Amino acid sequence: MSAAAILKLQASGFSVEQVSALAELVDTQAATKADVEAASHKLDQKIDAVRTGLDQKIDGAEHRLELKVAELKSDLEATEHRLEAKIADVRTGLDQKIDGVEHRLELKIGELKAGLELKVEGLDRKITEVNANTLKWVISAIGFQTLLMIGTVVGAVAALMKAIPQTPLTHP
Repeated sequence: MSAAAILKLQASGFSVEQVSALAELVDTQAATKADVEAASHKLDQKIDAVRTGLDQKIDGAEHRLELKVAELKSDLEATEHRLEAKIADVRTGLDQKIDGVEHRLELKIGELKAGLELKVEGLDRKITEVNANTLKWVISAIGFQTLLMIGTVVGAVAALMKAIPQTPLTHP
């Protein structure tokens, strides 16, 4: 407590003992500059310790997160490789199935072509037979007509010979 404050308290009617007791109380309760600096230094140390602890915790958390990210990345890459392998297996299986289907289709097409060629050959034989039969019929018809004509001519000649008198031919 300052001397001016003590004098003011005495002038206002407090006794010296009262003012002294109050001054001692205030002195024990009042912090000195050194006390404030010591407390500030302790707080700074505590703050630094907390900051260091937090920095360590943050560093640890960052490290754990980095490890976890690396682990997840590794898992992701492993999964990617497994999926790529499965896709390759599926692709190979599908390629084999497609090749099998293509082979069966080629065989079936070959069978169909062979069957069609046999049918065409059969039709060609039938057409040839029909043409031969038609030609025989035409020749027969022409032959019959020719015979009829010859028969008609012979009949006509015979009828003419009967109608013409039979006189010997003399030569002059």
